[in-house]
Amino acid sequence: MEGRTILVVDGETDSRRHAASILRNGGYDVQETGAAAEALRAARSEPPDVVLVDLALSDADPEQLIRTLSAKHPDTEIMLTTRQHEPPRQFRQLDVSDYIEKPVDAEELLTKMRMLDLRREFHQRFQLLGKNERFIAAMDSVLQVAPTGIQVLLTGESGTGKEGFARAIHHYSDRRDGPFIPINCGAIAEGVLESELFGHEKGAFTDAKGQRKGYFEQANGGTLLLDEIGDMPRSTQVKLLRVLEQQEFIRVGGSSPVKTDVRLIASTNRDLSGDIHDGTFRQDLYYRLNAVHIHLPALRERRDDIPRLIGHFMRHAPGKPGAPPPVFTEEALAALSDYDWPGNIRELRHLVESLVVTSGKARIDAEDLPDSIYTPPMANRALPVPQNRDPQDMDREMFYKILWQILTAIHELPAKISTALGRGSEQLPERFQLPPPAEADRVLEKPPSETAQYVEPSQDEAGPGFERHQNDAGPGFERHQDDAGPGFERPTEAVPTEAGLDRLRSMEDWEREAIRRALERNKGHRGRAAQELGISERSIYRKIRDYGLDEYA
Repeated sequence: MEGRTILVVDGETDSRRHAASILRNGGYDVQETGAAAEALRAARSEPPDVVLVDLALSDADPEQLIRTLSAKHPDTEIMLTTRQHEPPRQFRQLDVSDYIEKPVDAEELLTKMRMLDLRREFHQRFQLLGKNERFIAAMDSVLQVAPTGIQVLLTGESGTGKEGFARAIHHYSDRRDGPFIPINCGAIAEGVLESELFGHEKGAFTDAKGQRKGYFEQANGGTLLLDEIGDMPRSTQVKLLRVLEQQEFIRVGGSSPVKTDVRLIASTNRDLSGDIHDGTFRQDLYYRLNAVHIHLPALRERRDDIPRLIGHFMRHAPGKPGAPPPVFTEEALAALSDYDWPGNIRELRHLVESLVVTSGKARIDAEDLPDSIYTPPMANRALPVPQNRDPQDMDREMFYKILWQILTAIHELPAKISTALGRGSEQLPERFQLPPPAEADRVLEKPPSETAQYVEPSQDEAGPGFERHQNDAGPGFERHQDDAGPGFERPTEAVPTEAGLDRLRSMEDWEREAIRRALERNKGHRGRAAQELGISERSIYRKIRDYGLDEYA
């Protein structure tokens, strides 16, 4: 393919030359090397469209090479060559587009390369980007079904790119030179939709001063997209079914059938099977429209594509002439990747464009993102989490939450051990007995919200380390009513004695461990871990950075 450049990286000279020869004969511009370092230099000098990487490189770790290429050249496709039946698991989890088994078959290699060419053109022409496997599956379905002329039903949430996919189907069909007309059925009044679709004759209604061609006539020889098909009235559905079955319709106020040659694509963000059950959508029409069903994943279902989409929108966002776009920090990208994006790609694009125009900064951090990105506070949290609080408030809030969890775990331990051993707690060996503080059982029966009251911090607050006043007991901190501490009043009965906490590590260590375990339980999802800990997402992003929890950054 003219203009397409491919870099072949393979330490085996014969197999490298064999692959390069196949690609050159297929019309590609090819560079080849047997060394990873040279491959990185070549890619830096002139980023290729595709890199063909062999997994048997002797001079470097191919996994690290792939990671480096993906990070520095996100628009470059990477294909693997291997003598195994399929790549090892760790490679299948990398940003790899495809693989081929060695010895390389010429026809198979060129077929795979042409599919990558189509994907690249798909991305560039329709601005529909992604390497997530769900997105790629939807895109491949479009490329396969487009030349057939069959009816297609596109489903997906609002903002997932249904119109872009419909345009791609039209472009890759033999109707590409004909018109493409998108119609939003939900945006046209019920009494007007039929006339808009099928046209009308002169005098058909009060304002019909002449004959008008509807969209089915205007789209003749091309493609008609009926967006939000679920909003179409049942009376219009009957006439649409006739068009699909007989390729003809009758204008409003007319009597003669009009022939049409239109490919129909329908799309919806609704569950049409539910509408069929409710009687608002015809089952026979659904079956005609649903000859091929392509579902577009929501953005939260392909979070790995979010940084790539952000980079694309940044490069194309309107900004000051000549000024480079700002850069998102890792914390900001993590926050954006955790957000659920109810508006999907459309919402992400608008947010990025807004930040580029309004931030006025070279680096956009998590603190610069709008509050809507962060999970709203839970109404039933045990501890209050007021919004717009300073970091010291958030730290103190987390400390109390962790202390309460420690207390609960300590006093539930004998019961858990006895359950595991199948005996009563009074029969446990003495080393398992934990004498509770006075009246602790009575206090611990109540949730924290009933034994604690949030008050405004005092001026002598000690900050995140929670250093105590001089009459504090230190790490064990037996608390007194006159020393409840800034920001929280708590009865003394619920607080562990100094002896009970002598062996505990520093509060910072406990906090770090609590955050790590919450992240582990939630499989690295920072938003859900923050909810579990009862803190804001802004706070947990900062803590992950401060405590060096790099595996969750």
